[in-house]
Amino acid sequence: MKIAIAGKGGVGKTTLAGLLARRFADEGFRVLAIDADPDANLASALPLDDERRIVPLAARTDLIDRLSGRDGALSPGLILLNPDVDGILPEIRLSWGGGHGLLVLGWHKGGGAGCYCAENAVLKRVLGSIAAGPTDVVLLDSEAGLEHLSRGTPDAAEVILAVVEPGQRSLETAFAVRDLARDLGIHRVFPVLCGARDASDEERVKHGLGDWPLLASLPYSEEIRAADLDGRPPVIEPAMAAILRSLIHTLIYLCPVEENRR
Repeated sequence: MKIAIAGKGGVGKTTLAGLLARRFADEGFRVLAIDADPDANLASALPLDDERRIVPLAARTDLIDRLSGRDGALSPGLILLNPDVDGILPEIRLSWGGGHGLLVLGWHKGGGAGCYCAENAVLKRVLGSIAAGPTDVVLLDSEAGLEHLSRGTPDAAEVILAVVEPGQRSLETAFAVRDLARDLGIHRVFPVLCGARDASDEERVKHGLGDWPLLASLPYSEEIRAADLDGRPPVIEPAMAAILRSLIHTLIYLCPVEENRR
């Protein structure tokens, strides 16, 4: 099952990705978490298995150049849109939670240094090449906004969670996410509310969504705020764990996975 998490900046995409990854792992699934946001923060939401310095895929210029054809295999200004990425997953994979996987796209350019076309072409191929077997669930923490959808980066996803917060701007972005996902042929797009402080927040969001039903609502959490300030994975409190467990079971019902657990 491949799940992409999208939405406006600051709505809680990375928090949700980290929490879901950990709960899927607790349920016995083998999880590959992918941080596709150039402003990479997902690693701080996961319990990493070692203290190695994280080298994002974007910083592996030797690998990107070789796979994309920027190493001289193509004429200047051209890149491969379908690079051969077979066998590179172990090379770029980090480990968290006792053996689960983490890939980090990251950022490796200065101001005015150009686009991320080659890096995203490699990432898109990596996403499309991940097959069943060593992984049960792939969670893609997308970059903020809509550009990744217009590039088709998450087109291998089976489900997109459009994260919203109490506020009209995030709802507008969520509707745009749904429209762009449908252009990619992805029709399982569900809104998830993060940061509701009370029942009225949730009711206003539901009203703004109209006939698009809310899949889950995660309340505002002081523990998550404190963990973010401290740069550590948050403690998943019992009430939050129950909400996440329900969300996971709903996702499994909507998009079944094979029983090939660890």
